[in-house]
Amino acid sequence: MKSYFLSKNIFVFIIVFLFHAQTVLLAQEDEKSNQKFKIRSFGLNVGVYNPELDYWKNDTNSVFRQADFSTNIFANGFVELTLVKNLAAKLGVGYWQTRAESVIPSYGKTSMLLTGNPISLDLVYYAEPIKLGFVTPYIGAGVEYLFIQYSLDFEDKDNPDPVNGSSALLSGLIGLELGFSDNFAMDLFAEYKHGQYDQRFVRQIISSDPDLPDAETEVTESISLNGPKFGISFKYRF
Repeated sequence: MKSYFLSKNIFVFIIVFLFHAQTVLLAQEDEKSNQKFKIRSFGLNVGVYNPELDYWKNDTNSVFRQADFSTNIFANGFVELTLVKNLAAKLGVGYWQTRAESVIPSYGKTSMLLTGNPISLDLVYYAEPIKLGFVTPYIGAGVEYLFIQYSLDFEDKDNPDPVNGSSALLSGLIGLELGFSDNFAMDLFAEYKHGQYDQRFVRQIISSDPDLPDAETEVTESISLNGPKFGISFKYRF
């Protein structure tokens, strides 16, 4: 009889627990459905991006191997959409530019300009459960489609037409959101980009026979865009 009452109590407990769990889940589902695809924030990112650019900086065929490369400053606007609680999709459109200068025989002082226009999509999780005061940590990952332009500016020759291309990159990010009020916040973040783009070059092949002209050949180099980004965001939250 005692075991009967014990079993009955356990059964009742299980029923009550399941009923309570179902109620909580339904409430969470209602909350999530009300939050879907609402704008969480919009704002502006600015900072420094340091792509590897291994071919330009290290390859013996690169005329900019010994060049001074400028600091690569980036800026992009973004909007965040709440998917479910604490999880947001971040859509961004940006701009960055880096420049290198070198002296090339017969061409004089030459400047190379690389310009990037990325379109990005990141999934960002805001760790509200471990929020400290007005500071919310977050982590994310995403993809980027990059439109890139390569151009040269010669001192002693006519400039060639710019060359345009595109590539896809992956990224991971971590950051801290500093909520100064219900609506205004500032982020400090670090991001790492992973990817590359292909660049075609025409190279001159010196003829070993003085009676034959030099030849030209086209080669393709894969140039790394791997590198960290460090920045700050200013955002308006809804």
